[in-house]
This record gives sequence, structure tokens and C-alpha cells, in this order.
Amino acid sequence: MQDTGRIKSTLHPEASAIVFGADLRRSVSDELPFYAEIDRAQAIMLERAGLIDRNLARTVFIELDRLQTEGFHGIADLLAPRGSYLAYEDHLRSVIGKEASNLHLGRSRNDINATLVKLRMRGPYQKLASELVKLLRVLCSLARAHLETVFPLHTHRQPAVPSTLAHHLVAFASALARDLDAVLAVHPLLNRCCLGAGVGGGTTLPILPDLTAGLLGFTTTSVNSIDSVASRDLVLRLLAASAILGSNLSRIAETLLLWVGEAGLVSLPDELVGSSSAMPHKRNPFLLEQVQGKAGAAIGCFVAAITGMHSTPFTNCVAVGTEATRHVWPGIDNSIDSVRLIRLCFSGLIVAEEAATSMLDRSFVNAMETATRLAVDAGLDFRSAHNQVGQLVTTAVECGARRLSAIMEGDRMLDPDVSPAPDVIVRAARAGGGPAPETVSAVLDELEGSIERSAALLCDLSSGWNRAREELRSAIGALDGPKIQPINDEDGAHR
Repeated sequence: MQDTGRIKSTLHPEASAIVFGADLRRSVSDELPFYAEIDRAQAIMLERAGLIDRNLARTVFIELDRLQTEGFHGIADLLAPRGSYLAYEDHLRSVIGKEASNLHLGRSRNDINATLVKLRMRGPYQKLASELVKLLRVLCSLARAHLETVFPLHTHRQPAVPSTLAHHLVAFASALARDLDAVLAVHPLLNRCCLGAGVGGGTTLPILPDLTAGLLGFTTTSVNSIDSVASRDLVLRLLAASAILGSNLSRIAETLLLWVGEAGLVSLPDELVGSSSAMPHKRNPFLLEQVQGKAGAAIGCFVAAITGMHSTPFTNCVAVGTEATRHVWPGIDNSIDSVRLIRLCFSGLIVAEEAATSMLDRSFVNAMETATRLAVDAGLDFRSAHNQVGQLVTTAVECGARRLSAIMEGDRMLDPDVSPAPDVIVRAARAGGGPAPETVSAVLDELEGSIERSAALLCDLSSGWNRAREELRSAIGALDGPKIQPINDEDGAHR
């Protein structure tokens, strides 16, 4: 370790192992490629600002290219007693010379790390939003195919009124579309660069923040240096959106579990169920329970992050920037997995229309409509009609009748039109966002338009980031530097 002028020894080994880890291997994919990308943009900016010479910039590009080609293994094998960034900088100084530390002019670890979080978040952010778009498209397609599939709507886990499968699917999609909107709402904050904020006091140097930001694909720069390094509300907002998404997914999964249960309204194919180790007859819809568990984990990540940030000073703070922020990665990962699993379940869903019809026939789901028609057409007040129909249902149950109309017709009390069949009720239920096919179809039109607008926004974000990468490499090429290899995500997408 170099003498900092103030601290003469390295961090205690036990403390270092807890805080930074024993070595840099865990940072190879998580941080080092982003440090390198930030330094490429920083070197271009500092050279244009006249703060470093062109030869130093070229030498930096050569070394960063070499490090990236070898997968940063030359750094990964080093100890990191003061963290990954200083180990990375120490390596550049050892290879390039002391002047390599001039890359740090006009910045600090505070604004670097705030920027790194945003760069690192781009891939998972795009993945989560893209998976939501896929799920929404599946739900809308399935709804189109079942606009007239009459299906029971449950309240308190009991069949309540007639609906359609499409009506349910559009309800799911409506909630999830709002979750997608919440995820996309954070993109302006994701696209604001923090470089230049330094430790929180900005800099007196004539740096070019707009240039650095643009080369890294950001659309705006820091407007307040304290806010830039103190705030990680991007993390909280994305985790909050993920937590609400998780709540919605868990409720949808629970509804599917209800349908798959004894009622057998739907089922899943062999590739989406599990067997019992002891009971040969079982077909366990365990993936839906996985959705609930992973969604719950995402909620836990939000609680951990916001609790970690609570009551901390409004300045750069390890409790905020490191400890609380670390929860965003498992939070997004669990959210992505939940969305993918439930999409697979909906894609493979097998609808048992006969079971749905049977449940509707034996569950008196036309009782409320019967009371309504008595009140409107027969001159009864609604509460009297409600009580009269309730008595008829009790009689039907005691007599073993399957349908309310059988009792009514037998007693010649009411016109049969007063007790319509479930499919008749569904076709007439247009108001209030009801299940009438034309009503649901109109909502689907709006949903599908919204989904495609969201997909276009994601495409624009990705295109902007891609353009910035090309501009950065063009700027490097203009300095007669080497060709820089692109950074690749785990899924093969270029960064």
C-alpha cells in the first residue's frame, strides 16, 4: 500500500475481508468493466479540457484494452485492502506510471460509484422491463382468445358472479402495466450522470461534464453535487416498483393456484408442474409458489434498502451507497425470475371450459342479477329483492337444486327472464368495466397500445446507450488509440 500521507497502514485484514472481500474476483464482472468505461470517457474529457496530455490518454486506452481482453484477471488476483477502485487505480499506476492517477482529477470515488451503479443497472433494468413487456403481450394474446369464455369471478374464495377469462386476464394485465409504468418512470434518473460532483462539492477545474456524460450514454448531468453523491433514491424507486410488482405477481399466482386447485378450472402442462416424492398422483403447480417466494424476496430487498438509508446524513455515506444499495441486485434478479416464471405458466395454461361452466351452473352466480332485475323490473326495493332471492337460494340448497331458476319456475313466482343464464349476464355487463366481450376488447386495444409505447421507449433507451458507445469509441479512435473491445453482458448484449 502507498503512504497516503495521512494513513500509514492497510486496513485490518479481518475488517478488510468483511468489507471488501479477500480479493477482487467478485468485482471482475460487477465493477471493473465499468471503471474502465468511465475512465475511457474521463480520459477523453480531460484531454480535451487540457488537463492531461494526449500520450497519457493513449497509454490509458492501451492498458484498458489489454485488461479487458484478458478479462481483468491481472487485477482480479490482487488483494483489495482499500476496495476495488483503489486496487484498480494502483494497477494503472504500476503499469502506466504515477501520472495515471491524474485520471482522478475533478472526481472522487463518491461520484464514480454513484455513476457506476447507474451503468451497472442498465442491463438488469432493461431485462426487467423487457420481461414485463413479454408477460403483458402473453396476457393480452390469451385474453383475445378467451373474450367469450365464461368464467366464475370469486370473492372470499367462493364463486360470486359470472365473468370471463379474458376479463380476469385484462385485470392482471392492467395492474402489471402500471408496474411497468413505474419501472419506466425512473429512467430519467437512471440517465442522469453524477460525474463531476466529486466528493459532493463539485470541482474548481474546467471539466466538461456534458462530454463525459454523453460519451457514457447519459442524457443529463449533475445539477447539485451533494444530491448526486448523497442520493440513491433511484435504487429505492426501482425496488419500490419491484416490491409492488411482487405483490401483484403473488396475488395473481394465488388466483391461479385457486383455479388449479380442486375446482380444476385450469391446469398446467407436464413441463410446468412437479411430482411428489411420495404421492404418485400429484401434479404440483410449484412454479406458482416459486413466483410468490421470489416476489416476497424482492419486497424484502426494498425493505432492507430503505431501512438502510433511513436516518442517514444527506451526504455521501457508506450505509447508503454501499450497504443499502447492494440490495438492488438481488431485488431486480428475483423480480425478473418471478415475471419469467409466471409468463411461462400463462403461456402453457390449459383452460377447462367445461369445469368453469359446471361451477357456474351449480353456484347460483346469477343471484345478484336476479335481485337487481326484481328491483328494476318488478317494483321491489333492492333490499327486499335481495332477501327474497336469498331465501330462494336457501330453498334450492335444501332441495338439492343446482340452479336458482329451477326453484323459481317450479313456484311460478318469477318470469324466467329475471334469472338469466351466466353467459347472458356476461354479454349484458358492459358498464363499469364489466366482462362484456366488446368492453374487454376495447380495454385490450388501449392496453396493447400502451405496451407497444413502452416497448418503443425501451428501444429508444437502448439505442441511445448504443450510440454513446460508438461515439466513445470514435473519440478514442480520433486520438489514434487502439480498437476497444465492447463490454459484454452475461446474456451477450453489448454495453
